[in-house]
Amino acid sequence: MPRRGGRPPWKRGGEAATAIRHHTPVVGESGYLRPDVLGLIRVKNQGGVTVELRQLRYFVAVAEELHFRRAASRLHMSQPPLSQQIQQLEAEMGCRLLARTRRRVELTPAGKAFLADARALLADLDGAVATARRIAAGQTGRLRINFVGSALLSTVPELVQRFRGAHPLVEIELHERSTAEQLRAIKSGAVDVGLIRPPLEADPELSIEILRRERTVAALPADHPLASMRRNPLRRLAAEPLVLFPRDQAPGFHDLLISSLAGTGVTPRVVQYAPEMMTIIGLVAAGIGVSLVPASVQRLALDGVVYRPVIGAPAADLAAVSRAGDESPLVRAFIAHVQA
Repeated sequence: MPRRGGRPPWKRGGEAATAIRHHTPVVGESGYLRPDVLGLIRVKNQGGVTVELRQLRYFVAVAEELHFRRAASRLHMSQPPLSQQIQQLEAEMGCRLLARTRRRVELTPAGKAFLADARALLADLDGAVATARRIAAGQTGRLRINFVGSALLSTVPELVQRFRGAHPLVEIELHERSTAEQLRAIKSGAVDVGLIRPPLEADPELSIEILRRERTVAALPADHPLASMRRNPLRRLAAEPLVLFPRDQAPGFHDLLISSLAGTGVTPRVVQYAPEMMTIIGLVAAGIGVSLVPASVQRLALDGVVYRPVIGAPAADLAAVSRAGDESPLVRAFIAHVQA
């Protein structure tokens, strides 16, 4: 039956419901409203009319069956209490919804209009409960993820694809940012999860979960003497002019690389800084210097660049960073899924 008059009176603009109260979980294991607690929920409009949601459910059952005994059986209750509830509903509303005789029950014009709105209200409430349950389970919502450039060449596409497959209703926003920018955004609440290269300084505001570990490799000009070696000693690489990312972008990972190189007894010499991994590899191809990069960067197969394993090179972890104490089901679901 087509709806008449748009939204129900208690849902229009200023006449929105002003009181919905409950003291017991209203959802059963099936995800639908529990019939036994619907009587605890009331909707009151500005005109002072108070309607219990169970009365709406009772009215819909009678209106659809047009028979009190069958409606009572459908509702798993006896007929007298059902009749009393319908009478109370009509008294509260100040109009007759059902025309009763000994032989039949019919909807009045007011009852026909009210049936459409009652169905809509119950459906809206069921939908709201289902949405809340999906959000609580981390099955829907919006997830804002930032990542460092090298992570995009690593596991980020595969992690996001797997998570999308398992959570198709989740909207994912992806943005590339430096580690320092990500940490500020996470603390401010502008970002939910950051995918970065540790180590990080201890920070009580952040939670860090290691997701993946990969080795670092040497990126070399194709005509460089070290390119002819199957494996490069870290000391040999430390003696070469280096192309790296600026320290302020990822202080922890930058210092890890520099300290590993310096640990060979050779003072590292950075001749060029570049903010993007693509730019770093391009500068290596141009012969400006060599670099130490996560192994996944080998996917950037530029002409003039070769990659070689490095003996004694540090590992390059990938970590998920979120706000400490963030109990967002969506954030927890993402981190648990990508750790699996």
